[in-house]
Amino acid sequence: MGSDPAFKGETVGIVGLGLIGGSIGLALRDPGRLIVGFDAHEASARIALDRLCVDRLVTFEEVMKADIVFLAVPPDVTVAVAERAMALAGETTVVTDCSSVKTEVAAWAQKGKHARFVPGHPMAGHEKGGATYASSWMYRGARWILTPVKATASTSVRAVEALIKEMGAKPVRIEAAAHDRHVGTVSHLPHVLAAALVNLGESLESIDVAGGSWRDMTRVGGVDPNLWTQIMMQNRVELAKVLRDYEGNLLEMRTALENDDREGLRAILEKAHKLKAVQAPSEVKNPLRKGKR
Repeated sequence: MGSDPAFKGETVGIVGLGLIGGSIGLALRDPGRLIVGFDAHEASARIALDRLCVDRLVTFEEVMKADIVFLAVPPDVTVAVAERAMALAGETTVVTDCSSVKTEVAAWAQKGKHARFVPGHPMAGHEKGGATYASSWMYRGARWILTPVKATASTSVRAVEALIKEMGAKPVRIEAAAHDRHVGTVSHLPHVLAAALVNLGESLESIDVAGGSWRDMTRVGGVDPNLWTQIMMQNRVELAKVLRDYEGNLLEMRTALENDDREGLRAILEKAHKLKAVQAPSEVKNPLRKGKR
C-alpha cells in the first residue's frame, strides 16, 4: 500500500454488509481485487455473498488484515467496532467508517492517535435497507465526506480517496463539527419532515389526491426507524438548532397566511425560487466545500 496516492487495494474488507457496505463491495468489484466481508447477522452476510457484494465471508479478525477496510455499521456501535478494528488491523491496513455523524468518531480517532483511521461518510443511500437493495452505482456522483483529524496520516486519506473516486464519488475533506452542523440541515432535517408529513397524512380520509410533491417529500419517511433514531440522537444538538430555525421559517409563512399578506407570502416563495435556481444538485455550491483542505 505504501504512500502511493493512486493506491487501489488488492484486498478490500467490509464490516457490515447492509445497503452501504454491500454497495461498496459492488462498486469496487475488479478482477484483480479480493473483497472480503463480515457481518454479525448471518442472514445479511449470506444475502451479500449471494448478490456478489463480497467474494468471501470471513471472520472479523480476518477482514481486518485487508489492505483497506470499510466499517459500515450502525452509528451507535461505530466507535466500539472501530476500537476493536484498530486493535486487530494489519500493520499497513487503512480503516475508514461510514457513520453519518462524525464528531464522536473524530474525537475517538484523535484521542487514540489512530494514523491509519479515516473518519468518513458517504452522502448516498436509499429508503430501503439491506444488501438486497445494494447497487454498484449508488455512489456515482455523490459526495463522500472525510473528516480526518490531526493524527490521521495523509497517506491514509489518499488511500481512501483513491477508492472513493473509483466508486464514482467525490471525496470532500471537512472538519467533523462542520459536517454534523451541515448534515443536520441537508440530510437529517428532511428525514424529520418526511416522518412528520407521513404522520400528518394519517388524519386525512384519503391520500388519493396526492401527487408527485407528496411522493417526493415523503420518500424517506419509510426509512429504518431504529437506524434513524440512532442518527438523529447522535446529532441531536445540531438537529435541534436546525429545527428551531425551521420553525421560525414556518411561523413566518403561517403569519403571512393568517394576515392575508399576499406580498409577504410571495416574497418568501420568490426567495426560495431564486435560491433553488442556483442550487441544482449538479451545481450546488455546497457549504461543506468551505472546509476542503
